[in-house]
Amino acid sequence: MPQKTLLGRHGPLPTDRTDKRFNWAVVAVCTLAVAVRLPRMIVRWDEWALHYAAYNQPTLERLLTGAHYEAVTGWVGLHPPLYPLLHSLLNLIWPTPFAWMLLSVMASVGAVGFMIQAEKKSLLPAFLLATDPVQIHYAAEVNNYPLAVLALSYSWWAFRTRRSGHLTASLVLASWTHVLAGGIAVCIAAWHPKRFKVYAVALVAMAPVILSAWDVGFDPSNRRQPPLLLEASITDAVDRFSISWVVCLPLLLLAFSKAKEAAVTWSVTIFLWFSLVLFGVAAPHQFPYATFLGVPAAVLVATASQRTRTLELLIVVVGFSRAAWVWAGDIDRSLTIFDDLKSQRGIDQVWNVSLPGDAIVLVRGPGVPDDDKRDFSTTLWRLPPWKSMQPIFTGTRSDLMGQPYLLQGRRIYTFNHPLPALATIPGDHVFTILYDGAEHNPEQIPTHSRQGEWERVGPDLIRGPIGSGSAAIDASMGEETGATQPDPQPVE
Repeated sequence: MPQKTLLGRHGPLPTDRTDKRFNWAVVAVCTLAVAVRLPRMIVRWDEWALHYAAYNQPTLERLLTGAHYEAVTGWVGLHPPLYPLLHSLLNLIWPTPFAWMLLSVMASVGAVGFMIQAEKKSLLPAFLLATDPVQIHYAAEVNNYPLAVLALSYSWWAFRTRRSGHLTASLVLASWTHVLAGGIAVCIAAWHPKRFKVYAVALVAMAPVILSAWDVGFDPSNRRQPPLLLEASITDAVDRFSISWVVCLPLLLLAFSKAKEAAVTWSVTIFLWFSLVLFGVAAPHQFPYATFLGVPAAVLVATASQRTRTLELLIVVVGFSRAAWVWAGDIDRSLTIFDDLKSQRGIDQVWNVSLPGDAIVLVRGPGVPDDDKRDFSTTLWRLPPWKSMQPIFTGTRSDLMGQPYLLQGRRIYTFNHPLPALATIPGDHVFTILYDGAEHNPEQIPTHSRQGEWERVGPDLIRGPIGSGSAAIDASMGEETGATQPDPQPVE
C-alpha cells in the first residue's frame, strides 16, 4: 500500500517520521518559518518598538530597586507579569532592540516547532501556522503575543501527546502571559483524561493572575475602547492579512465534525475575543488576539484538506502564496529603508555634531494606528538596533516624557505628538528633529528655551542649541564635553 504523504497518497512529502524525506520536510517548514519572520525585525525597528519596550519599564525598575516580589507578580497595564519579567531580564543581560524583537521571533518559530511534534500524521498544521499572515504580522513585536502563541502550541502538544505535567505547565505559562491565552489553554486541557488533576495543580499557580484579572477587568479605566465597526474591521483584516483567511474560513468550518477538539478551541477563542471587545477591554480595530486562533485554525484547515488530494494541494498553494505575499511586502519595505539610508536626513547631521550627554529628540508625524505593523521608520534605522540602549527612568509616565533611552552616550527621546515635555527636555545641548509629517507643522512644537531656529536638512527640520547660529553646531562645540550624562538608574 502506498505510503501516505502530506500532499496525498502519491505526493512528495512523507509523513512517516522514520523516513529521511520527512526530516528534510521538517527542516523546510522550519526554514520557511524563520525566513518569513526575520524581515519583520527590519520593518519593526521603529518608534513603536521603543514605546512598547518602555511600557515594560515598571518591571525593570522593580528589579533594579530590589522589589523582586512586585516584579514577579505585578501586572503592566492589562498584561500579566511574565512577558514584562522576561523582557526586563533580557534587558539586564542584552539591552538591545535586536534582542527584544528576536525574543518574539524565537517564540513564534517555537510555536511552529511544537505543532510539528503535536500533529504526528501531517506537517500541514505546522506549515499553515508557519505561513499564517497574522502570526508573521506580530512575530517581531515587543509584546507578549508571540509568547502567548508559543504557550498555546505547547498546550496543544501536551494535550495531543497526553503529557499531563507539561499540560499543567502550559496552562500556567499561558495564563501568566495573557489572560485570554490562559482561558484558551484551559479549554484545550478540558479534553485531557486527567483534566481535573491538571486544573487542580495549575490553579495554585494561576490564582494570583485570576484574582488580578478580575480587578483589572472591572476597572472602568480599562474599559474605554471604541465601538465595534464590523465592516471596517473585516476590510482592514483583508488589507493587512490578504484574502487567504477568507478562502480558508469555509474550509475550517467544514472540519468541525472531524476535529472536535480544535473546533471547540477555535470557537471558544472567538467567543472570548468578542466578549472582551463588547466588554470594552479589547480594541475592535486591533487584531493581536487573532494570533490565538492560529493553532486550532491550522489543525482545522489541515483536517479539511484530507477530503481530496486536490483540496490539499490547494491549501499548500494558498499557504505558500500568503507567505510569499507577506515576505515580499516586508522585503520591499526593507529595501525602502536601506535605500533611504543613502540620503542625508536630519538625524544624520545631528548625530555627527552631537556629543555624549546631549539630548536628541525625534518627533514623527501622526501615522497609521500602532496596531498596523506594516509601518516602518527610515529615521530610526539610523540608530543601530544591535547597539545597547539603556532606559532612562524619569519617575513619571515614560510615554509622556518621550520614553528616553541612552544610546552611545546620547539621550534619545521619541514623540509622535507635540507633547508639553518637548519644552522641558533637560541638557545643555538639545536637538529636535521633525520628520515623516511632523515637519509640516513646526509651529505646533513647544518652544524650548535652549534651542534656536529651525533648519531644513533633506526632507526634515532640525533645531539645535542657541549660540550656534543654526542647528548644525560649529566646530568649537566639538571641543566641549557636553552636558552631564544621566545615570540610567531607576528612581527610588
